[in-house]
Amino acid sequence: MSAENKNGAAAPQPIIQVRDLCKAFGDHEVLKHIAVDIDQGDVVCVIGPSGSGKSTFLRCLNRLEEPTGGEIIFDGVNICDPKTDIDKHRQRMGMVFQQFNLFPHMNIMRNLTLAPTKLQGLKEEEAKEHALDLLRKVGLADRADSYPSQLSGGQQQRIAIVRALCMRPEVMLFDEPTSALDPEMVGEVLNVMKDLAEQKMTMVVVTHEMGFAREVSNRVMFLENGYFLEENEPSEFFAHPKDERLKSFLSKVL
Repeated sequence: MSAENKNGAAAPQPIIQVRDLCKAFGDHEVLKHIAVDIDQGDVVCVIGPSGSGKSTFLRCLNRLEEPTGGEIIFDGVNICDPKTDIDKHRQRMGMVFQQFNLFPHMNIMRNLTLAPTKLQGLKEEEAKEHALDLLRKVGLADRADSYPSQLSGGQQQRIAIVRALCMRPEVMLFDEPTSALDPEMVGEVLNVMKDLAEQKMTMVVVTHEMGFAREVSNRVMFLENGYFLEENEPSEFFAHPKDERLKSFLSKVL
């Protein structure tokens, strides 16, 4: 039954519902019975020490990692069900990695139009028009004919974000998108992500950028040893952490 808000109207269902999610590699349990809801328009930052399972959690959301237990309901569909066409769902969930993963032998425009034309059947001209529009928004319209090797790391990562957006996804997943960048390039990538947040794009971001988590997200979640130990809205999360492990973590990174 759908929940009701104060006015008696049906409250919107979360776009992603994670239920009892487990992931093990052999005997090593990385995620332990995780439950979390992500609403449309949420910007959720997942933080925690290295090896705590953050990237594994993110990769489970579009089944790049196969969960060993539990359910992930995306827009009403259990994507862990073997009958689910996961490729179809991945088109609606853009992913940006630490490494930019652009095709080195293709120019930028081809990198951007390949998936929309092949997977979504978009006409070449329409795909190019949409790609160019997105390139303008990230200040890289003049690099459409360049190859990845001719761009800086920050430019390549902005292109990687645009490539995901070319599929018109409903959710964007970011796996430490700035960790491979020189410090002076971090800002240009975070600015693109801030713009997306302002456009109400639903985003789940694994990050070490505490400033971004504080300023842009509406929820911050702390993952440690396979569990979400604490979550809160940013001002409360950073100013008044309750969990002792989170207090210790923040004292080292802030």
